[in-house]
Amino acid sequence: MTELTCPYCDSKFLDKKDLSKHIDRIHGGAGLLEGDKRNF
Repeated sequence: MTELTCPYCDSKFLDKKDLSKHIDRIHGGAGLLEGDKRNF
């Protein structure tokens, strides 16, 4: 199975659904509001 990498933080995921959820939650704004400041 192909491993996918987040373009923002290089986290690894096994499928597009998990990668998309990660980007939405962490890099799409919600993460900023929750105090996650990685790569910002």
